[in-house]
Amino acid sequence: MTASKAHTITILTSVIGYGIYFPALIVYEQLKALNYDVHIYSIERYFTEEATTAFEDTKKAFQKDVRLVQIASRIPVKYTQKLSNEKTEALLQEWANNVSTHFLCFSGLWLDTLETYTKQHPSCTIDICRVDSAVSATWEALKRHHDLIANDFSFFNAQTNEINYVLHIPEVQPLPYSERADAVAMHGGGWDLGEFTKMTNHFTNAYHVNLIVNAAPKLSTENITLYANQPNWNPLYDDGFPSFGRMESDSTLLLQDYQKHPGILTVLAQSKAIVSKPGGMTLMDSLITETPLLFLKTVGKNEQSNQQLWEQLQLGMSLPNWLQSEQKATLLQEMQTNLLAIKAKTPCFITAYTNLIANLDTHATQK
Repeated sequence: MTASKAHTITILTSVIGYGIYFPALIVYEQLKALNYDVHIYSIERYFTEEATTAFEDTKKAFQKDVRLVQIASRIPVKYTQKLSNEKTEALLQEWANNVSTHFLCFSGLWLDTLETYTKQHPSCTIDICRVDSAVSATWEALKRHHDLIANDFSFFNAQTNEINYVLHIPEVQPLPYSERADAVAMHGGGWDLGEFTKMTNHFTNAYHVNLIVNAAPKLSTENITLYANQPNWNPLYDDGFPSFGRMESDSTLLLQDYQKHPGILTVLAQSKAIVSKPGGMTLMDSLITETPLLFLKTVGKNEQSNQQLWEQLQLGMSLPNWLQSEQKATLLQEMQTNLLAIKAKTPCFITAYTNLIANLDTHATQK
Protein backbone atom coordinates (compact mmCIF):
# COMPACT_ATOMS: atom_id res chain seq x y z
CA MET A 1 0.00 0.00 0.00
CA THR A 2 1.33 3.45 -0.90
CA ALA A 3 -0.01 6.26 1.23
CA SER A 4 -0.99 9.70 0.03
CA LYS A 5 1.57 12.43 0.72
CA ALA A 6 -1.02 15.19 0.44
CA HIS A 7 -0.95 15.79 4.17
CA THR A 8 0.95 15.13 7.39
CA ILE A 9 -0.49 12.97 10.18
CA THR A 10 0.43 14.34 13.60
CA ILE A 11 0.09 11.97 16.58
CA LEU A 12 -0.17 13.67 19.96
CA THR A 13 0.50 11.74 23.15
CA SER A 14 1.76 12.03 26.71
CA VAL A 15 4.23 10.23 28.96
CA ILE A 16 2.06 10.73 32.05
CA GLY A 17 1.62 6.98 31.69
CA TYR A 18 3.08 4.42 29.32
CA GLY A 19 -0.52 3.38 28.69
CA ILE A 20 -0.91 6.53 26.60
CA TYR A 21 2.58 6.72 25.15
CA PHE A 22 2.99 3.11 23.95
CA PRO A 23 -0.27 2.80 21.97
CA ALA A 24 0.46 6.09 20.24
CA LEU A 25 3.97 4.91 19.41
CA ILE A 26 2.68 1.59 18.05
CA VAL A 27 0.27 3.46 15.78
CA TYR A 28 3.05 5.82 14.72
CA GLU A 29 5.32 2.92 13.71
CA GLN A 30 2.54 1.17 11.80
CA LEU A 31 1.54 4.30 9.88
CA LYS A 32 5.19 4.98 9.08
CA ALA A 33 5.51 1.43 7.73
CA LEU A 34 2.59 2.22 5.43
CA ASN A 35 4.55 5.23 4.06
CA TYR A 36 2.46 7.92 5.68
CA ASP A 37 4.16 11.19 6.51
CA VAL A 38 3.65 10.89 10.25
CA HIS A 39 5.10 12.66 13.29
CA ILE A 40 4.65 12.05 17.02
CA TYR A 41 4.87 14.48 19.93
CA SER A 42 4.69 14.07 23.73
CA ILE A 43 3.33 17.13 25.49
CA GLU A 44 5.72 16.90 28.45
CA ARG A 45 8.65 17.69 26.14
CA TYR A 46 7.24 21.21 25.85
CA PHE A 47 7.20 21.92 29.58
CA THR A 48 9.21 24.64 31.24
CA GLU A 49 12.28 23.40 33.12
CA GLU A 50 10.49 23.90 36.43
CA ALA A 51 7.48 21.88 35.29
CA THR A 52 9.72 19.08 34.00
CA THR A 53 11.45 18.83 37.38
CA ALA A 54 8.08 18.78 39.16
CA PHE A 55 6.84 16.05 36.80
CA GLU A 56 9.84 13.83 37.58
CA ASP A 57 9.41 14.44 41.31
CA THR A 58 5.72 13.54 41.11
CA LYS A 59 6.54 10.28 39.36
CA LYS A 60 8.96 9.32 42.15
CA ALA A 61 6.38 10.23 44.79
CA PHE A 62 3.70 8.11 43.09
CA GLN A 63 6.06 5.12 43.02
CA LYS A 64 6.66 5.47 46.76
CA ASP A 65 3.01 5.90 47.75
CA VAL A 66 0.24 4.75 45.40
CA ARG A 67 -2.31 6.59 47.57
CA LEU A 68 -1.08 9.83 45.99
CA VAL A 69 -2.10 8.45 42.60
CA GLN A 70 -5.59 7.77 43.95
CA ILE A 71 -5.85 11.41 45.02
CA ALA A 72 -4.39 12.77 41.79
CA SER A 73 -6.74 10.68 39.65
CA ARG A 74 -9.70 12.66 41.05
CA ILE A 75 -8.25 16.05 40.13
CA PRO A 76 -8.74 17.43 36.59
CA VAL A 77 -5.35 17.79 34.93
CA LYS A 78 -4.52 21.12 33.27
CA TYR A 79 -1.13 21.34 31.61
CA THR A 80 -1.43 24.68 29.81
CA GLN A 81 0.30 26.64 32.57
CA LYS A 82 3.18 24.13 32.56
CA LEU A 83 4.04 24.68 28.91
CA SER A 84 6.93 26.82 27.79
CA ASN A 85 5.63 29.68 25.62
CA GLU A 86 8.82 29.60 23.54
CA LYS A 87 8.67 25.83 22.94
CA THR A 88 4.95 25.94 22.17
CA GLU A 89 5.31 28.77 19.64
CA ALA A 90 8.11 26.85 17.90
CA LEU A 91 5.94 23.73 17.84
CA LEU A 92 2.98 25.54 16.29
CA GLN A 93 5.27 26.94 13.63
CA GLU A 94 6.66 23.45 12.97
CA TRP A 95 3.14 22.13 12.44
CA ALA A 96 2.41 24.97 10.04
CA ASN A 97 5.64 24.31 8.13
CA ASN A 98 4.74 20.60 7.90
CA VAL A 99 1.27 21.50 6.62
CA SER A 100 -0.17 19.46 9.47
CA THR A 101 -3.80 18.83 8.59
CA HIS A 102 -4.63 15.56 10.37
CA PHE A 103 -4.19 15.19 14.13
CA LEU A 104 -4.68 11.95 16.08
CA CYS A 105 -4.83 12.92 19.73
CA PHE A 106 -4.21 10.27 22.41
CA SER A 107 -4.18 12.73 25.30
CA GLY A 108 -6.70 15.39 26.28
CA LEU A 109 -3.81 17.47 27.59
CA TRP A 110 -3.24 18.63 24.01
CA LEU A 111 -6.72 20.06 23.39
CA ASP A 112 -5.97 23.61 24.53
CA THR A 113 -2.90 23.74 22.27
CA LEU A 114 -4.92 22.34 19.36
CA GLU A 115 -7.58 24.97 19.92
CA THR A 116 -4.89 27.64 19.58
CA TYR A 117 -3.53 26.10 16.39
CA THR A 118 -6.94 25.78 14.71
CA LYS A 119 -7.56 29.52 15.07
CA GLN A 120 -4.93 30.00 12.36
CA HIS A 121 -5.56 26.69 10.56
CA PRO A 122 -9.32 26.02 10.80
CA SER A 123 -9.37 23.30 8.13
CA CYS A 124 -7.57 20.76 10.34
CA THR A 125 -9.11 17.37 11.08
CA ILE A 126 -8.72 16.46 14.76
CA ASP A 127 -9.51 12.90 15.82
CA ILE A 128 -9.21 11.59 19.36
CA CYS A 129 -8.26 8.17 20.66
CA ARG A 130 -8.75 7.40 24.36
CA VAL A 131 -7.25 4.22 25.78
CA ASP A 132 -9.38 4.12 28.94
CA SER A 133 -12.99 3.00 28.82
CA ALA A 134 -14.21 6.17 30.58
CA VAL A 135 -13.18 9.81 30.43
CA SER A 136 -10.21 10.24 32.76
CA ALA A 137 -8.98 13.38 34.53
CA THR A 138 -6.47 14.03 31.74
CA TRP A 139 -9.39 14.58 29.37
CA GLU A 140 -10.99 17.34 31.46
CA ALA A 141 -10.79 19.69 28.44
CA LEU A 142 -12.94 17.42 26.26
CA LYS A 143 -16.25 19.10 27.18
CA ARG A 144 -14.81 22.57 26.53
CA HIS A 145 -13.33 21.58 23.19
CA HIS A 146 -15.80 18.98 21.99
CA ASP A 147 -16.50 20.98 18.83
CA LEU A 148 -12.86 20.53 17.78
CA ILE A 149 -13.27 16.76 17.44
CA ALA A 150 -14.11 15.25 14.06
CA ASN A 151 -13.97 11.53 14.94
CA ASP A 152 -13.65 9.46 18.10
CA PHE A 153 -11.40 6.42 17.67
CA SER A 154 -11.38 5.43 21.34
CA PHE A 155 -10.66 1.76 21.91
CA PHE A 156 -13.10 0.98 24.72
CA ASN A 157 -16.48 2.13 26.02
CA ALA A 158 -17.60 1.11 29.50
CA GLN A 159 -21.06 2.67 29.08
CA THR A 160 -21.93 0.41 26.16
CA ASN A 161 -19.72 -2.52 27.27
CA GLU A 162 -18.00 -2.49 23.89
CA ILE A 163 -14.51 -2.88 22.48
CA ASN A 164 -14.38 -0.62 19.44
CA TYR A 165 -10.94 -1.41 17.99
CA VAL A 166 -7.95 -3.69 18.41
CA LEU A 167 -4.32 -3.08 17.54
CA HIS A 168 -2.95 -5.92 15.42
CA ILE A 169 0.83 -6.24 15.75
CA PRO A 170 2.21 -8.76 13.23
CA GLU A 171 5.49 -8.99 15.16
CA VAL A 172 3.59 -10.33 18.20
CA GLN A 173 2.25 -13.84 17.65
CA PRO A 174 0.47 -15.12 20.79
CA LEU A 175 1.29 -18.71 21.64
CA PRO A 176 -1.76 -21.02 21.45
CA TYR A 177 -3.15 -21.23 24.96
CA SER A 178 -2.72 -25.00 25.21
CA GLU A 179 0.99 -24.58 24.45
CA ARG A 180 1.65 -21.94 27.09
CA ALA A 181 3.48 -22.96 30.23
CA ASP A 182 1.75 -22.63 33.60
CA ALA A 183 3.02 -19.09 34.11
CA VAL A 184 1.52 -15.68 34.88
CA ALA A 185 2.95 -12.27 34.03
CA MET A 186 2.78 -9.68 36.80
CA HIS A 187 3.57 -5.95 36.73
CA GLY A 188 2.62 -2.61 38.28
CA GLY A 189 2.18 -0.64 35.08
CA GLY A 190 4.83 1.50 33.46
CA TRP A 191 5.55 3.35 36.68
CA ASP A 192 5.79 0.24 38.89
CA LEU A 193 2.94 1.40 41.11
CA GLY A 194 1.85 -0.37 44.27
CA GLU A 195 3.18 -3.35 46.19
CA PHE A 196 2.40 -5.86 43.45
CA THR A 197 5.57 -7.88 44.07
CA LYS A 198 4.02 -9.06 47.34
CA MET A 199 1.37 -10.90 45.31
CA THR A 200 3.84 -13.44 43.90
CA ASN A 201 3.34 -15.81 46.84
CA HIS A 202 -0.22 -16.47 45.64
CA PHE A 203 1.14 -18.16 42.52
CA THR A 204 4.54 -19.73 43.00
CA ASN A 205 3.21 -23.07 44.24
CA ALA A 206 1.23 -23.74 41.06
CA TYR A 207 2.48 -21.19 38.53
CA HIS A 208 5.77 -19.75 37.42
CA VAL A 209 5.76 -15.95 37.76
CA ASN A 210 7.17 -13.69 35.04
CA LEU A 211 7.65 -10.56 37.13
CA ILE A 212 8.19 -7.30 35.23
CA VAL A 213 9.89 -4.67 37.40
CA ASN A 214 11.94 -1.48 37.17
CA ALA A 215 14.48 -2.68 39.74
CA ALA A 216 15.33 -6.02 41.35
CA PRO A 217 12.93 -6.51 44.29
CA LYS A 218 13.96 -7.93 47.64
CA LEU A 219 12.11 -11.23 47.55
CA SER A 220 12.75 -14.89 46.99
CA THR A 221 13.10 -15.57 43.28
CA GLU A 222 12.14 -19.24 43.54
CA ASN A 223 9.85 -20.02 40.61
CA ILE A 224 10.12 -16.37 39.49
CA THR A 225 11.78 -14.89 36.41
CA LEU A 226 12.48 -11.16 36.47
CA TYR A 227 12.18 -8.90 33.40
CA ALA A 228 12.78 -5.19 33.05
CA ASN A 229 13.07 -2.32 30.61
CA GLN A 230 16.41 -0.67 30.01
CA PRO A 231 17.43 1.11 33.24
CA ASN A 232 17.14 4.90 33.21
CA TRP A 233 15.16 4.86 29.96
CA ASN A 234 12.98 7.96 30.05
CA PRO A 235 10.45 8.86 27.33
CA LEU A 236 10.88 12.52 28.24
CA TYR A 237 14.20 12.34 26.44
CA ASP A 238 14.46 8.93 24.72
CA ASP A 239 12.62 8.10 21.50
CA GLY A 240 11.09 4.75 20.56
CA PHE A 241 10.49 1.75 22.76
CA PRO A 242 12.87 0.81 25.58
CA SER A 243 15.09 -2.22 25.28
CA PHE A 244 13.67 -5.07 27.35
CA GLY A 245 14.93 -8.37 28.66
CA ARG A 246 15.40 -10.99 31.35
CA MET A 247 17.21 -10.13 34.57
CA GLU A 248 19.95 -12.50 35.73
CA SER A 249 20.63 -13.44 39.35
CA ASP A 250 23.32 -10.76 39.58
CA SER A 251 20.78 -8.14 38.35
CA THR A 252 22.36 -7.82 34.91
CA LEU A 253 19.86 -7.53 32.07
CA LEU A 254 19.91 -9.51 28.83
CA LEU A 255 18.38 -6.71 26.78
CA GLN A 256 16.88 -6.87 23.30
CA ASP A 257 15.81 -3.96 21.11
CA TYR A 258 12.19 -3.63 20.00
CA GLN A 259 11.26 -1.33 17.12
CA LYS A 260 7.54 -2.03 16.64
CA HIS A 261 6.15 -2.70 20.12
CA PRO A 262 7.01 -2.82 23.84
CA GLY A 263 9.13 -5.86 24.69
CA ILE A 264 6.79 -6.86 27.50
CA LEU A 265 4.30 -8.17 24.92
CA THR A 266 6.65 -11.07 24.13
CA VAL A 267 6.30 -12.26 27.75
CA LEU A 268 2.55 -11.67 27.99
CA ALA A 269 1.95 -13.62 24.77
CA GLN A 270 3.36 -16.77 26.42
CA SER A 271 1.66 -16.45 29.82
CA LYS A 272 -1.61 -17.93 31.09
CA ALA A 273 -2.68 -14.66 32.74
CA ILE A 274 -1.68 -11.04 33.25
CA VAL A 275 -1.77 -9.88 36.87
CA SER A 276 -1.89 -6.09 37.05
CA LYS A 277 -4.00 -3.07 37.80
CA PRO A 278 -6.50 -2.37 34.98
CA GLY A 279 -4.91 0.50 33.07
CA GLY A 280 -6.01 1.16 29.50
CA MET A 281 -2.82 -0.27 27.99
CA THR A 282 -3.23 -3.39 30.12
CA LEU A 283 -6.62 -3.98 28.49
CA MET A 284 -4.99 -3.54 25.10
CA ASP A 285 -2.19 -5.93 26.07
CA SER A 286 -4.77 -8.52 27.08
CA LEU A 287 -6.52 -8.31 23.70
CA ILE A 288 -3.33 -8.13 21.64
CA THR A 289 -1.77 -11.16 23.35
CA GLU A 290 -5.06 -13.04 23.93
CA THR A 291 -4.28 -13.32 27.64
CA PRO A 292 -6.88 -13.09 30.48
CA LEU A 293 -6.51 -10.43 33.16
CA LEU A 294 -6.43 -10.89 36.93
CA PHE A 295 -6.86 -7.46 38.44
CA LEU A 296 -4.90 -5.91 41.25
CA LYS A 297 -6.39 -2.94 43.12
CA THR A 298 -7.58 -0.17 40.82
CA VAL A 299 -6.22 3.38 40.79
CA GLY A 300 -8.90 5.94 39.94
CA LYS A 301 -12.37 5.81 38.40
CA ASN A 302 -11.05 5.19 34.92
CA GLU A 303 -9.40 1.95 36.04
CA GLN A 304 -12.57 0.95 37.87
CA SER A 305 -14.43 1.37 34.57
CA ASN A 306 -11.76 -0.63 32.75
CA GLN A 307 -12.09 -3.51 35.18
CA GLN A 308 -15.88 -3.37 34.97
CA LEU A 309 -15.72 -3.60 31.17
CA TRP A 310 -13.41 -6.63 31.18
CA GLU A 311 -15.48 -8.37 33.85
CA GLN A 312 -18.74 -7.71 31.97
CA LEU A 313 -17.23 -9.24 28.84
CA GLN A 314 -15.79 -12.12 30.91
CA LEU A 315 -12.23 -11.41 29.82
CA GLY A 316 -10.85 -10.90 33.32
CA MET A 317 -11.69 -10.92 37.02
CA SER A 318 -10.36 -9.60 40.29
CA LEU A 319 -7.41 -11.48 41.75
CA PRO A 320 -9.17 -12.12 45.13
CA ASN A 321 -12.19 -13.66 43.38
CA TRP A 322 -10.00 -15.86 41.22
CA LEU A 323 -7.95 -17.01 44.20
CA GLN A 324 -11.13 -18.06 46.01
CA SER A 325 -12.24 -20.24 43.11
CA GLU A 326 -11.70 -23.99 43.06
CA GLN A 327 -11.63 -23.95 39.24
CA LYS A 328 -8.83 -21.50 38.55
CA ALA A 329 -7.53 -23.12 35.37
CA THR A 330 -11.04 -23.51 33.96
CA LEU A 331 -11.83 -19.84 34.56
CA LEU A 332 -8.67 -18.76 32.75
CA GLN A 333 -9.44 -21.03 29.82
CA GLU A 334 -13.00 -19.67 29.53
CA MET A 335 -11.79 -16.07 29.59
CA GLN A 336 -9.15 -16.82 26.97
CA THR A 337 -11.77 -18.39 24.71
CA ASN A 338 -13.85 -15.22 25.06
CA LEU A 339 -10.82 -13.10 24.17
CA LEU A 340 -10.26 -15.06 20.97
CA ALA A 341 -13.90 -14.63 19.94
CA ILE A 342 -14.02 -10.90 20.66
CA LYS A 343 -10.66 -10.18 19.06
CA ALA A 344 -11.74 -11.98 15.88
CA LYS A 345 -14.77 -9.72 15.41
CA THR A 346 -13.25 -6.41 16.57
CA PRO A 347 -12.26 -3.93 13.84
CA CYS A 348 -8.56 -3.25 13.30
CA PHE A 349 -7.69 0.28 14.42
CA ILE A 350 -5.14 0.94 11.68
CA THR A 351 -7.50 -0.26 8.96
CA ALA A 352 -10.35 1.92 10.26
CA TYR A 353 -8.15 5.00 10.57
CA THR A 354 -6.43 4.67 7.19
CA ASN A 355 -9.80 4.04 5.52
CA LEU A 356 -11.01 7.32 7.00
CA ILE A 357 -7.92 9.14 5.71
CA ALA A 358 -8.42 7.64 2.25
CA ASN A 359 -12.07 8.73 2.19
CA LEU A 360 -11.09 12.25 3.21
CA ASP A 361 -8.50 12.34 0.42
CA THR A 362 -11.03 11.12 -2.13
CA HIS A 363 -13.57 13.73 -1.01
CA ALA A 364 -10.94 16.50 -1.15
CA THR A 365 -9.89 15.43 -4.67
CA GLN A 366 -13.47 15.50 -5.91
CA LYS A 367 -14.04 19.04 -4.69
